[in-house]
Amino acid sequence: MFRRLALAFSAALLAAVAGAANTTLPSNLMLPEPDRAARGYVESWVFNIELTGDELKGMEPCRKILAERGFAPTLSKTATSASPALHFKIAGHKNYAQASTEADDALTAIQQAKCAGALSWTVTNKMARP
Repeated sequence: MFRRLALAFSAALLAAVAGAANTTLPSNLMLPEPDRAARGYVESWVFNIELTGDELKGMEPCRKILAERGFAPTLSKTATSASPALHFKIAGHKNYAQASTEADDALTAIQQAKCAGALSWTVTNKMARP
């Protein structure tokens, strides 16, 4: 059974808090809970990054960054009767066995690329008994 720890930030929210010293980073969420670790639980982590927008060309640099960093990005296209304009989503995930600043570096690279669209990310833990 998975217990989900998730934080999702839009690109606007990230920009608003980027200068703050207390910005939550993915690696901060990947730290094991001491009580669970003492009882023998082992946690691993899945870091998901999504970029959604109306213009695929402006999102391409971020797709390349995700691919280079091992996130295996996928592209999906959507349109609905309520919103007939075409929307694109690039999503990728990567598994981590323990807390890693590599996840922070990937998020920073995506933010610095300033790709078109809204950025969101989540960290989810997976628990297992050893």
